[in-house]
Amino acid sequence: MNKQEALVTDGRFNFGRYESPFRIVNMLDAKSPTLLPFTKNFSLREWQAFQISTKGYFGIMAIYNTKKVCIVQFIMYDIQRKRKIRFEKKVPSWSMQVPSGLFGTTAYYKDAKHSLIVEHDINQHKLSIKVDISATKKNPAIQAQLEAYHNVEAFTPIVVCLPFSEKRAMYSHKCMMPLSGNIRLGDDTLTLLHENSNLILDDHKGYYPYTTRYDWVTAAGFLGDGRRIGFNFTDNQIINKDKYNENGIWIDGQLTFLPFTEIKRPNGYKKDWIIQDSQGKVNLTFTPVEHHAVEVNALIIQSKYQGPYGYFNGTIQSNQGLITLDNLFGMGEDFYLRS
Repeated sequence: MNKQEALVTDGRFNFGRYESPFRIVNMLDAKSPTLLPFTKNFSLREWQAFQISTKGYFGIMAIYNTKKVCIVQFIMYDIQRKRKIRFEKKVPSWSMQVPSGLFGTTAYYKDAKHSLIVEHDINQHKLSIKVDISATKKNPAIQAQLEAYHNVEAFTPIVVCLPFSEKRAMYSHKCMMPLSGNIRLGDDTLTLLHENSNLILDDHKGYYPYTTRYDWVTAAGFLGDGRRIGFNFTDNQIINKDKYNENGIWIDGQLTFLPFTEIKRPNGYKKDWIIQDSQGKVNLTFTPVEHHAVEVNALIIQSKYQGPYGYFNGTIQSNQGLITLDNLFGMGEDFYLRS
């Protein structure tokens, strides 16, 4: 297993792909001639995002802090009824916290009517989520108490430190794990069990370019034979993408790293997306069924986000053989930010 204690050593990023967590996530210790010391933290974009998949439902939760644009969200989508319950709010940066590392830390957003709190303790194999969101005219109240089994020995994470340049980098710890607990949506209560539910965590920080673009697709669920499956494919502004990327598939917690893939939309966001690599290991089609978009225009800040939900079909070559996907539910993103 490839291990590394700290993200930054002697001011330099430890670029690479790893299969275990960084104990010290010290982005602010990196030396960079393009960032004045007092602007480092303000330039660092950071978030924690959580993908929830359970029988009949798909969900997203995020605490997203770019210092200039900050968003919190909790979305649950009823796949059969095609019904979406969506809490999303632009908030000030001081109302949230995205911690450094996943060993005994807490991420949160709090205001007078809403709270999203995530406690991390990899040493105890725990990831706890508590959500309390007041009802609005459009949506019912939302409460959640969730526990994920964040055991990185049993469920190998994708951990990366990837270069935008020699001095600028992004960090991500992505891991798929079993999930249990309850989500209350108004009068409806969802019961999640380890046997039928998954969580994918993305703990993320980066000194991204001023104009940021990336494409991303992900999904999680179960194969026909009962094996737990999830994947992540990203096409961003990283240099040397054949060497440095965060692409992989999990089968029952075991990770296979995969090559750089391109994500194409020949007929637009609402038609089929094509996800393929140059080695023939990834050949997927993503068919959107529910669209989600966010747009911000505020003087020097502009953000455009397209994030549909839908079905993945096709094949992925893993260390456990050729995996065939048959209507695995997930999501895609096309992201643009000038900030």
